[in-house]
Amino acid sequence: MGKGISLGILFSFVFSINHAQEISPFGKFLKDSVMIGQEVQYSLSVKYPIDWQVVFPDSTHSYAPFEFYSKTFFPTRTDSTHAYDSAVYTLSTFEIDLVQQLQVPVYLLNGNDSTVILANPDSIFLKELVTMVPDSLQFKENVTFQAVSYTFNYPYFLIGLGILLILALGLFFFFGKSIRAKIKRYRMRKAYEKFSLEFERGIIKIKQKQNNTQLIEEILVIWKKYMEKLEDRPFTKYTSKEILKVGFEKELKDVLQTIDRAIYGAISHEEMHKNFEALEDFTLERYRTKTKEVSHG
Repeated sequence: MGKGISLGILFSFVFSINHAQEISPFGKFLKDSVMIGQEVQYSLSVKYPIDWQVVFPDSTHSYAPFEFYSKTFFPTRTDSTHAYDSAVYTLSTFEIDLVQQLQVPVYLLNGNDSTVILANPDSIFLKELVTMVPDSLQFKENVTFQAVSYTFNYPYFLIGLGILLILALGLFFFFGKSIRAKIKRYRMRKAYEKFSLEFERGIIKIKQKQNNTQLIEEILVIWKKYMEKLEDRPFTKYTSKEILKVGFEKELKDVLQTIDRAIYGAISHEEMHKNFEALEDFTLERYRTKTKEVSHG
């Protein structure tokens, strides 16, 4: 019985190799480049002996890094010895890699089994709508000479400084942990108030100009800079995909994907401001959580 099973496996393996060598599926994108969220067509064709059964993948197949939209299958053409099948898949991508590759298989049916035969890999380039993101402000230096007075009573200053230091050390010895927590909460509150005011102004502008790509990106940068300080993580260097991996996928996946589609794919959204309002609610919750952590040490 063991020999029978081994021979069956060997026969199936040889069958698969021989048949895979006789057909070569050909896959190709019908465009050289695509924008994020934009549909693109991918052609798949194969020529095979007329007595074989070949099946193309459907919507259940993973086309990563692309997403499946639809499939158009053309009638089989035959001659005396061979058959020719072809299909066009409509796909889209929301990944931000500059070069994205796809390799789609066909399935050669053999009774209750099937053999996977991969088409050639083909690549497509991603069109970038935003090539530069401002990450800092440009400050102008003022080096104009300013006259200062050199008359100063150093002995009294040193005595006063010594008294202040003794008092400060005494206060921190008895109340240091509580004082540090209060100071930190105060700074966190001021930072959040500043962010909230700036972010709310941005949301009002977005309500007026829903499809302004540059404005949407500027408000997203404001949010990332604040979250970077609050969470002590490099949010300004993270892509949306990396932010979700940090642990916020449940709360932010739909929101950040919609914003990315507006920025990189120029896909309009009639109520874009609601996505930023969701970000605002999420940020308030994170701020409250962080202040509680500081209060409890």
